Formats: sequence, structure tokens, C-alpha cells
Amino acid sequence: MGKLIRFLGGIFLIALTIAMLFLTSAIYDSAKKSSVGTYFFQRNLRSIERTGTPVTPAEIGETAMREMLIKKFVHEYFYAIPDAEDIAKRTTRSSTLSNMSTKEVFNNWLDGEADVIQKLAEDKKMRTVEVSGEIFKPADSDYWVVPYTLYTWESANDMTATPKATRGILLLDVFYAPGTRETIDIGNYLKHSYNRFEYGYDPAIIFRFGIKNLENRAND
Repeated sequence: MGKLIRFLGGIFLIALTIAMLFLTSAIYDSAKKSSVGTYFFQRNLRSIERTGTPVTPAEIGETAMREMLIKKFVHEYFYAIPDAEDIAKRTTRSSTLSNMSTKEVFNNWLDGEADVIQKLAEDKKMRTVEVSGEIFKPADSDYWVVPYTLYTWESANDMTATPKATRGILLLDVFYAPGTRETIDIGNYLKHSYNRFEYGYDPAIIFRFGIKNLENRAND
């Protein structure tokens, strides 16, 4: 009698196992879930800092691409961090700003704004920049008008400090053409630049973009 009960119990367990497998397969169809989704952590709470789906230059469009490159140039032109090594790299001929400028524009930056940034770095101050208005080119001008705001933190390690805001306008004589530079091996450059910004690699320089002349109208 005991053997019969154990036999029937075994049959019941097998049937229960089969039923559970059937139920699981009905809920989760593994054949339809064969791909693996890729997810990224958000870099910042601000939506503008979140990683999005890559798009092609054609999808971005000429106007948006030009404005992105202008904003990149403005960032490189003004930003300062309390790190003397950072500004030392930026003053070399292989720097991002140098590659996005003519020799004259870069030399003028070396003789002017670079000295300001050097002093900020030595004083352990930080400065950020944002394009704070519409980028436009008047009908009777060759220069793009780029309003900007600088935020300078003058006290290091002070979480309650409020940055000093200063505003101005850059007038930029911009060269831009769709596509990438023929003088750069794009595939090889991007291969070695991936996650290696500390070595001075920056994807921004692969585009056919440059600043031919510049005037900075800073407000006091």
C-alpha cells in the first residue's frame, strides 16, 4: 500500500512539474525573448545629459550640427577647472581648440583667454560656460552671433558658494561643410579615441568645421 501511495505521489509531482513548466512557457516565451537589450545609466538628472540613441549627421541636420560644433568651440574657449595640467594640454597645437581654429584665432586665444584660464586654475577656481541665447547670423554679416554666460566659482570646496555670472557675445566667422575631414583617418581615429579623452582625443575635430575669425564682446 505504501509503494502505491509513493508511486501515485511521484506521478502527481511529475504532472505538477509539467503543469508549472507549461504555465511558465505561456507567460514567458523564450523564443520571442532571444535578444538582449542594452541599457545605460543616466549621467545626470537633466534630460539634456542623458544618453540617447545615436543618430546620423543627416538626421541631425546641417543647422543643428553647426550649432553643436559652435557650442563645443565656445566650451573649449572658456571653460576652466582647477587643474594646471588641463590648461597645459589645451595650449598645445594638437588640442581640440587648435584643431577647431585657424592659427591666428588660436594664437590670439593663447595670448588672451588662455592666460585668464591659467590664472583661474592656479587659484583653484572653476568656470563653466553656456550658450545663453539664439545663435544667428544677421543678413548683412559674415559673423554668427553667439550670446554666452560664464559662471565662475571663486571659492573651492564650498558647497554653498554661488557662482559669479558674466555675459558676453562672441562674433564667429564660421567655416562649416557637411561631412568629415578627408585629412583624418576617421575609423582609426575613433577607434583610438573611444573613452580616451585624457589623451586629447575628441570626436569633434573630425568634422569639416573651423573658426576663421573671432571677436569677443564681453560685458563688464
